[in-house]
Amino acid sequence: MTKFCLRIDKSLDLDATLDCGQTFRWTARDGWWTGIVRNTVVRLKKERNELRVKASSDKLLGKDIDLGLISYFGLEDNLEEIHIDIEKKLASMNSKVSIISKKALEEARGLRILRQDPFEMLVEFILSTRNNIPTIRKMSDGLSAIFAENMVEFEGETFFLFPNLEQARHIEQQRLEELKIAFRVPWLLKLFTLESESYFDSIRHLPLNIKLDELMKFDGVGYKVGSCVTLFAYGELNSFPVDIWISRVMKDLFEVSGSTKKVMEYGMKTFYPYAGYYQEALFRYYRKKGRKE
Repeated sequence: MTKFCLRIDKSLDLDATLDCGQTFRWTARDGWWTGIVRNTVVRLKKERNELRVKASSDKLLGKDIDLGLISYFGLEDNLEEIHIDIEKKLASMNSKVSIISKKALEEARGLRILRQDPFEMLVEFILSTRNNIPTIRKMSDGLSAIFAENMVEFEGETFFLFPNLEQARHIEQQRLEELKIAFRVPWLLKLFTLESESYFDSIRHLPLNIKLDELMKFDGVGYKVGSCVTLFAYGELNSFPVDIWISRVMKDLFEVSGSTKKVMEYGMKTFYPYAGYYQEALFRYYRKKGRKE
């Protein structure tokens, strides 16, 4: 096990970042956040300007774990600059939009867009179709637990690392059906026939619109799932995923409705180049508000 403290001199709110719908395998308990990040179990606690870290490996997504965490949490994003840019755009909008948006942004001061593994994100956001977050987590955990060799014992608990493509291609249809993946089963089986995970690196530097087109070649991937992957895996900060929450928000605030593509393009154009940060702040704000009602 690896244990260390990482000095953080930039704004980072673990609660806002890890509980805003962009990731699924993190849980909070006793002041610590515990997550499985592809093939590493990580336990984190923020104390002032330090991040206390415990991990099952000294690597995270192919990097030394300290650098991996900086990348994973998007700590190179200038949050102050991003919020100022968004707030400038809000200044010319009506009072309802401005007031609600500023509240959402204020509560998201330390929310950061994660840089996650694209293969895992594609699988999990396919699972997200017509699903809630606890169910997505359960399905992802179940998919991982198919492979005994992926088991990791960490601080007295058992975790299962997310399978790689080579493992996934051997999963039988019946096993996926037993996980109650339902109508998404054929989509995953087709995805798992992909030749190599290197495909995801090959599209990394493509322009956002072309990257979206590439991802939407996969069965079950439309603008919403594709935008989630471009935002939460590739760090395309102008991505604007539109789910049922954001559809309601955009209709309520901007009187914009219609197809996912139409609403997405409105958000991308209006809040360029940081539409993704605005979307996440709104998503979290409305989702929290909905929980309380």
